[in-house]
Amino acid sequence: MKRLLLIISILIPFSAYAGGSVSRARINHIVSECRACEGSEVVHVGWLGTAAIRGIIRLAAMDDPDAREALTLLRGVRSLSVVDFEDCSESDKARLRSRISAALSDGEMLIEVADGQDKMRIYGVVNEKTESVRDFVLYTPGDCALICLFGTLPIDTVSKIAAND
Repeated sequence: MKRLLLIISILIPFSAYAGGSVSRARINHIVSECRACEGSEVVHVGWLGTAAIRGIIRLAAMDDPDAREALTLLRGVRSLSVVDFEDCSESDKARLRSRISAALSDGEMLIEVADGQDKMRIYGVVNEKTESVRDFVLYTPGDCALICLFGTLPIDTVSKIAAND
């Protein structure tokens, strides 16, 4: 996984900026839909929860350099959602895949990584001036997984964490 993040962090700065942004409202609506599906697992942490997580990491970061790196990475994250709908019915999976793909079609795909038949698609908006990625979304249709980090992530911090293989 760390090698994958390293590859991603190297390729993201070379991605062309097209200005396409992932719609937070559409993604949040789909996350709410997933909660209603039997067999899905959804974790959503809003701005208050992410602030609490940063506070806990800040206390742990006093003596741990890895925790300080994680704190730097999470500093700009305002909310996060993790969705796993692998245990849903086939009809729910097909509907959710279609809805997620439609919601992400307006955004800019930074990279698509294939591992055999499984593909991971990474979306976000790269700001080359600030060397950051805004609204980072990882979607793996084959694994029925969606991870959304809304806010701003520094590219160099992601690279440093990924390099610590």
